[in-house]
Amino acid sequence: MDSVPLTPAPETVASANNAASRWGFWATIGWSVPLAGVMILSQTLGAFGFLKLWPLLYPGAPIRVADIGSNGAVLAFSLAVSAPIVLAAVALVVRFSGVPLRDYLALKWPSWGQLGFGLGVLAVTLFLSGIAAGLTGQETPDFIGDTFSSAREAGLLPLLVFSFVFLAPLQEEVLFRGFLYRGFAQALGAGPAIALLSALWAIIHLQYQWFFIVEIFALGLAFGWLRAKTGSLLLTLILHATVNGMAILEAFLVSAG
Repeated sequence: MDSVPLTPAPETVASANNAASRWGFWATIGWSVPLAGVMILSQTLGAFGFLKLWPLLYPGAPIRVADIGSNGAVLAFSLAVSAPIVLAAVALVVRFSGVPLRDYLALKWPSWGQLGFGLGVLAVTLFLSGIAAGLTGQETPDFIGDTFSSAREAGLLPLLVFSFVFLAPLQEEVLFRGFLYRGFAQALGAGPAIALLSALWAIIHLQYQWFFIVEIFALGLAFGWLRAKTGSLLLTLILHATVNGMAILEAFLVSAG
């Protein structure tokens, strides 16, 4: 089995000139503003388009405004529209930096040893989170059950699974442990960058109760540490997709029970 490096992995680059042309801290923040705008606008347009399409598919069964934020069909369709646009925007920004996309975002496959190590770190993180949830009396977030049930009722459960398990992790990992991490880590160092980005990542999940926001922060720390140690964004993408897949599976089992 391949060994797992215990020191931060060197980031591979095409040349020293490419390394110098990466976006720095302030440039990364500057680019994050239009990228965030693209994400918000594309998700809004996706949701608006679906709400316009919905009465044609299901006349007489309107979606209440209060339920839009937890409607799995709306969210799945919105993300399906948004993710390709956001990823294309990130790729364009990275292209301007002069660094190959694969190098800039650390798009390399983890070794089997790194994958096993990452799954072990994830298992420990979730185990400790489970203990904390039991001690504080936490239950499965209502948001997960509501999105699952509403998507199934609309006949769009496969789209929700695809969006939640693949598109959401892909978009978030590329943005947080990919693009933003690259610019922040070279200016602040890996540790501060991981902590800052984990907090930002947790904050965007305000649809959950406070306990699960803290849990997301802890997962962000684990994912960020693994990203720094292995130099592989694809590893954190796999782990993120695993977590979301487990959440979908839990929602299915609860609904079946």
